[in-house]
Amino acid sequence: MEGSSTNNKSLLLAYLLWLCGGWVALHLLYLRRDRHAFVWWCTLGGYLGVGLIRDLFRLPHYVRDVNQPDDYIMDLVKQMHKHNKPPFSLFRFVGMVLVGNSWSYLIMIAVPEEPIMGLSLKPLMHLAPLGAALAVWTIGNIGREEGSFSWALFGAYLILPLSFLIPPLETSWSSFLSTLLFYFRGRRWRRAPSTKTQACRRILKLSCCWLVFSSLWVSFFYFNAEVTDRQGERIKLRDAARNFLNSPMFLEFKNNVWRIWNDIRVHGLHIAYANFVDMLDPLGEKHALKVLGLERGAGQEEITAQYRHLAKMWHPDKYPPEQQQEAQQKFQEVAAAYEKLSDIKKRRGKKNRKSSAEAA
Repeated sequence: MEGSSTNNKSLLLAYLLWLCGGWVALHLLYLRRDRHAFVWWCTLGGYLGVGLIRDLFRLPHYVRDVNQPDDYIMDLVKQMHKHNKPPFSLFRFVGMVLVGNSWSYLIMIAVPEEPIMGLSLKPLMHLAPLGAALAVWTIGNIGREEGSFSWALFGAYLILPLSFLIPPLETSWSSFLSTLLFYFRGRRWRRAPSTKTQACRRILKLSCCWLVFSSLWVSFFYFNAEVTDRQGERIKLRDAARNFLNSPMFLEFKNNVWRIWNDIRVHGLHIAYANFVDMLDPLGEKHALKVLGLERGAGQEEITAQYRHLAKMWHPDKYPPEQQQEAQQKFQEVAAAYEKLSDIKKRRGKKNRKSSAEAA
């Protein structure tokens, strides 16, 4: 095994990419650790950033591995002579089990529970161990280690006969057995350095893998994901999303977005910005008018009359004890709205009088 001088990856640049784009594994893509990067994509940086933090301390090793200086190759050869197989790594072993279990479980929950065009797809759940095997094999082939997919697959499906009797065994044990057999039977040193692959081929391969992974999530959210309302009724997430798109809140938001866009297109950014600020209701005037049931432009007399009417209607003394708390809340809202509108009217009146005096 000889060193190679064709690579010249910068440790400083690797740290910079870790700092700026670690969550999307830019540092790993730069160092051509594509499998490693894909696992980080699927696990949010190695289970919420744990793996990403580890990368911070492992980056010097990753850079030496890809650059292959002579002293690194000599140390690696010594290790290979000393150990027939790569030394045990608890971090890699646990990672295989956890990621294998999550990929296996993802396949199970992605299979539609309802028939599609009259055809039940539930038998596809028995592909779940394949997800565990793929995860174990992917992590097991990162860096200077490699291994056979057949051992990972055999270990994953070893539990399959029992899963027909006890279904939870399929996801909880297949990843562990797959990791166990792969780690102690199918694992070996990667003696030949990784061959360089064109960037377009790397991007294509990673894109295809990500498309498959994300499609499983899409299938889960569309066919199987549910939400529960206050009454405990379970509703398909797709139906809840469709109802949300027709809800008054979303329709109002949609209308406001279109209004802003039309203002930009017709009147320009300056007027659009002014209208946008007005829509945000920074003074709370719109909300206060809504509480009192008044239209914009209402005069002080109209505001006072409406306030007195609502104050009488919601006075707590008019309600039985069990309804007094709700009435008290309504009464306070009405009073606060009246004070808000009265204060706005006074300030605007002073401003208008001052402007008139200056103009005179």
